[in-house]
Amino acid sequence: MTLSVAEDGLEFRRPFNQVVKQYIHLSNTATDGSVVAFKIKTTAPKQYCVRPNAGLIAAGGTRDVEVLLQAMKEDPPLDFKCKDKFLVQSITVPADVATLDSDAQTARLQELWARADEAKKGGVDNIIEKKLKCTFVGGNEGVSVPTGIPLPSTATPVKASPSTPEAYNTPAAAPSTAASDRELRDAKEAIKRLTVACEGYKSEIERLNQLRQRRTGGGADDKGGVGAAGLGQVQAQAQGLAMPLAIALALIAFILGAILF
Repeated sequence: MTLSVAEDGLEFRRPFNQVVKQYIHLSNTATDGSVVAFKIKTTAPKQYCVRPNAGLIAAGGTRDVEVLLQAMKEDPPLDFKCKDKFLVQSITVPADVATLDSDAQTARLQELWARADEAKKGGVDNIIEKKLKCTFVGGNEGVSVPTGIPLPSTATPVKASPSTPEAYNTPAAAPSTAASDRELRDAKEAIKRLTVACEGYKSEIERLNQLRQRRTGGGADDKGGVGAAGLGQVQAQAQGLAMPLAIALALIAFILGAILF
């Protein structure tokens, strides 16, 4: 086996009303210099966050994968039997994959995993797998309970997950810091553009309002006739600009809310 998994299972200790962290320790034990690609799946992808959930390990290298059990509203009963499982998969990949840039590497790994899955369906299994069972601990272990006093078990049990191999799904990884920074920069640029547009709309509305006031105060146009048609046109233009201004302000408020909250 090229990829070695240190754990036989994962234990998550109470209380579960907060995030509980565990680790999967991976080692590439290849002696021929082979590079290994791995990915991690679970039967309960909504319950766990894994970072990273996929990656590469050079020959002789190690990788610690962080597994986060998401906080629950209440602890499950003390006698609850967790049925969640993890599946660690690995394949050997060409050494040049490790030298590719991020996008090219992702595309190449997707191709290699797809080939390995197709080969497995055809009877040639090049995927090394190890299953890890999850256990919830920290209940009444080592606690002396007086006779006749039952242990509390009023908490709502968590929903059991399917345990068949087909139920394994790649868990959601934690948000990328680089992606978050990029989204923040894009949002700031969008706010700048909208702010400039708002200033333009406001200046135009002020100009039209001043023009309307002059026409209203003058009472007549240059030829001695009442400028009602011109005044109506100015009012229509001002109203037409007010709507884009309101939309732009609403967009700025929405983007600021998304960034701050």
